[in-house]
Amino acid sequence: MKRYFLIPILMIASAFSLGAQDKNPENIKEKFFDAKIREFVYQLELTDAQKADFVPLYKRYDDEVSAAIVKPQHSKDKKEMTSEDAATIVKARLANQQKTLTIREKYVDEFAKVLEPRQLMRLFNVENQIQNKLKSRQGHPGQGHGGPMPGSPGPGQGGPGKGPKPGPKAE
Repeated sequence: MKRYFLIPILMIASAFSLGAQDKNPENIKEKFFDAKIREFVYQLELTDAQKADFVPLYKRYDDEVSAAIVKPQHSKDKKEMTSEDAATIVKARLANQQKTLTIREKYVDEFAKVLEPRQLMRLFNVENQIQNKLKSRQGHPGQGHGGPMPGSPGPGQGGPGKGPKPGPKAE
């Protein structure tokens, strides 16, 4: 089962690797966006009709998130960093997460018009998986856009082609 999950992730990674050889940042962004859409289509099991509505909506969402994110500037090595420098970086990351959360909340109702409930519940988890895979590939494990959407199923919990995660039943 994991083999089927790895195929789309490898496609995203290869698109990113090929894009890294391309010197045009817009081409890299476009290739990465296309790879993300393929992953969403696969993971959320989107129909052709859903895909037609989802892609432009997700593009607007993705552009808004990208515009809101501010990369903290720090030229110091971590060993030379002061507590104040570290606090500034942490605060910038938290501000980015808050901005992203606000944008996500804004788009939930729009995504709900296109996606079925189970797809909507998985949407941001899949996005986080993509971001985490990219970050781990770049050597920054665990730093996605934000946390998982509260109440959404995690890996192995109601995802495409997967039954509920085995374990004790809640009463």
